[in-house]
Amino acid sequence: MKYKESFKLVTITVVLMDVLLVLTCRFISSKIKFSESVIKFKAQSKLKNLIYSISLILGYILIKCLIIYTLSEISYFRELNHYESFFVNSYLKHGKLIGYVIIFLQIIIVGPILEEILFRGILLKSLLNKYYEKPFKAIIYSSVVFAIIHMNLIQSITALLGAFILGIIYYYTRSIKICIFLHIINNFLAIVRIPTNSLIAVIYLILGLYLINIGYRNLINKNEKNVD
Repeated sequence: MKYKESFKLVTITVVLMDVLLVLTCRFISSKIKFSESVIKFKAQSKLKNLIYSISLILGYILIKCLIIYTLSEISYFRELNHYESFFVNSYLKHGKLIGYVIIFLQIIIVGPILEEILFRGILLKSLLNKYYEKPFKAIIYSSVVFAIIHMNLIQSITALLGAFILGIIYYYTRSIKICIFLHIINNFLAIVRIPTNSLIAVIYLILGLYLINIGYRNLINKNEKNVD
């Protein structure tokens, strides 16, 4: 009975947080006036932008695996990660099928959509208008806020880098749809067990940096002349 009550409480909390995030998005978007004349942008081929963006996010995911593996070797971070895994596993165990459905929807669908609308579609967009001469400053600010709201040290570290990558992608593509799609890919692969050891971690680092370099360089070459 105790576990069932805890399951219901967590479920209600998750739903309320989503509702609050939706209302926050609507409130902020209604208060912010965007000056579209400040940032003139005409994106190139959507397909090419998508391909280069996927290269960037896959590179980030590999680097993230390395970061998590390295931090897991430190006892403090290992215990922190174990506690979070225990919480999720307990939730799934006592929630059974509905627990899996809620976790899937929250992590794979709802989370990416709401977070991208709020942090890239609203926050970053407004910061880019404010710091239109220093876009990377806007990207860094929005990335820090995104990292802080995760309230988990390990997630905050990887979220900071992930938000920076997504910020770059949004700046050069101006496509919130691409950002949502990439966020979904990232979150889906986050719940898939990816094998990691010292040798594989080095391979992840090399391949990750290569993919980021290829994606970033091509994204800039195709779109930079269209960003004023």
